[in-house]
Amino acid sequence: MSRLSQQRRLFLWLVLAVVGANYLAQIPYYLDVYYFPHGAPPSLSGSILLGLTGVWFLVGYVRLAAGSAKGYWLLLSFLVTEVFFYAHNMFIQATHGSPLFLHLLARDVILTVVFDIGYLNMLLGVCFIVYLLRHRRDLIAAPATAALSAQ
Repeated sequence: MSRLSQQRRLFLWLVLAVVGANYLAQIPYYLDVYYFPHGAPPSLSGSILLGLTGVWFLVGYVRLAAGSAKGYWLLLSFLVTEVFFYAHNMFIQATHGSPLFLHLLARDVILTVVFDIGYLNMLLGVCFIVYLLRHRRDLIAAPATAALSAQ
């Protein structure tokens, strides 16, 4: 296996692991903040939005793994939106007098872990965007499906 295909495979696995962890973290977050203390059912609009962004990510990811230019642009637009979302939230916190990484001070272990995963998504999302921009031709040129299934 070439160095380029190893690098590409590692990139795809990292993106899936980091973004996937962020989506999975929403379950204990919801249970801890809304369901257990208040018995509140999930918000329909929030659930739909979460589902749509999940589909956006998965379609882009799978298509990029197959070497599709459309997958590249879908994944890139997803990551830019995700980074903007987290950066915007931090900006709003800062303009209201809160520390930038306010949620790291939470005394609730579940909240701390969930927000750590969110911050990781923001910071690594920037790295993923840079990687996508620098390696666009290589990522679109050949499908990584064979490399992903080789594990």
